[in-house]
Amino acid sequence: MSAGALLKIENLTIDANNPFKRLLLVENLQLNAGEIHAVIGESGSGKSLLLKTVLGLLPKGLTSQGKCLLQNESLENIDWLKIRGKHIGMVFQEPMSALNPHMTCLAQLKESWQIHAPSSEKNSLDTIYTRLEAVGLGFLKDRPSRTYPHELSGGQRQRLMIAMATLHKPELILADEPTTALDFFSREAVMRDLIKIAQEMGSAVLWVSHELDLVRKFAHRITVMKRGEVLQQGDISEVFRNPVPYLEELVEANPKEKELKATEGEIYLEVKNLKKSFLTRGGNSTTRVLALDGFSVALSQRQTLAIIGTSGSGKSTFAKLLVGLEKPDSGEVWLNGKPLKLQPPTGVQMVFQDPLASLNLRQSAKQAMIEILKLKHPQKRKEEYEQIAVELLRKVGFDDRLIEARPRQMSGGQRQRLCIAKALATEPKVLILDEAVAALDPLIQKQILDLLKEIQQSEGLIYLFITHNLDVARSMADVSIYLNEGKMAEIPESWSV
Repeated sequence: MSAGALLKIENLTIDANNPFKRLLLVENLQLNAGEIHAVIGESGSGKSLLLKTVLGLLPKGLTSQGKCLLQNESLENIDWLKIRGKHIGMVFQEPMSALNPHMTCLAQLKESWQIHAPSSEKNSLDTIYTRLEAVGLGFLKDRPSRTYPHELSGGQRQRLMIAMATLHKPELILADEPTTALDFFSREAVMRDLIKIAQEMGSAVLWVSHELDLVRKFAHRITVMKRGEVLQQGDISEVFRNPVPYLEELVEANPKEKELKATEGEIYLEVKNLKKSFLTRGGNSTTRVLALDGFSVALSQRQTLAIIGTSGSGKSTFAKLLVGLEKPDSGEVWLNGKPLKLQPPTGVQMVFQDPLASLNLRQSAKQAMIEILKLKHPQKRKEEYEQIAVELLRKVGFDDRLIEARPRQMSGGQRQRLCIAKALATEPKVLILDEAVAALDPLIQKQILDLLKEIQQSEGLIYLFITHNLDVARSMADVSIYLNEGKMAEIPESWSV
């Protein structure tokens, strides 16, 4: 190992205590100043656990051994309050679970700044606004004291997390899937921003990702992990030139364009001129922003609509209208020849973008499934509920441990699979998937997409697939719609390259 490495990890092991199980083994890993080191692998392979260990957030019931050094100083028995945020910045995978819903976005940024750099109000605001501009959130300057995290789109919340993590330009930035929720354009802009900070400050980025195209483009070195073990490590060009079989599988799992389009039949779902606007406050005035303008589409059973667009384009607003979480200003929705009452429950089921926020943290996966099945089929016996719950969970790749696990004991991808299983348990006729595979690694993503196609054919489901990933859209969609500032438009040529 290089003596001048910024971060050194040697013989790191993480074990579950009861019952004993080895979860992670990393013999050697180092990051030099200015280096971008990517960690890839399937869900549950230990990627996020590695980052949490470096940040001193190892979950209870787990123990670690080995060396973890930052600038040749051990990260054991240190004052983490002085380290986190100042010397190590963290971008978590699920921004809504990492942000305080009771505080405005500006208040959270100011709190993060003041902890390590008490200064005048003006100096802190200048720094905060500069960082917001750098990650594409400059519009928050016009409504600084009014905007809460829930008022932002998923991609905007992720950019807010990135702004917070990089406020003090730390020597080490830990990024857990920082671009998962971002659209085609924003994800590259975000990575360039992170890399710019690393280059300017001599910091390093330890970056967990499953987006192989971005990894190949931006990373200097790479570590390939599977089930807690390192399979391959080295310079990015060398690793992809001579990949281990598992890495080849990840590359080959990238979604392919759908071969057979579903034939048009009798219209089952029809949306007519749907409109929705929101009031936003800035200073002493209010402005009405049109989030969805004249959305119309007609679909038959077994057809999939892909709704594509940048963050904040109105994709999730459309989904919330169909499930009754928002009320439209005007427009109609017809389902099977009858007007859809746009008040919950509408009968349209949804898989949300942020899985942790839509799960009961006290329930195991099996308990969550049984709760839904009891509401859907109150006449069944206890044994039948358990049997159906286990069958559905196994369909989305759960083993015995995960079936009994709670959300906090799962990876981000595993939590998303649980949300998909819960949605399927309601036996819907229309299923909305809001970035439902964005958090999944390529192998599990392919497994889930294949499963959804199979279920669609057998059950006659209509899918509304909300995504910013054009490859996913092409692999699933019979009809594609591009949204730009709430309006239907042509897909930009730059997205098709």
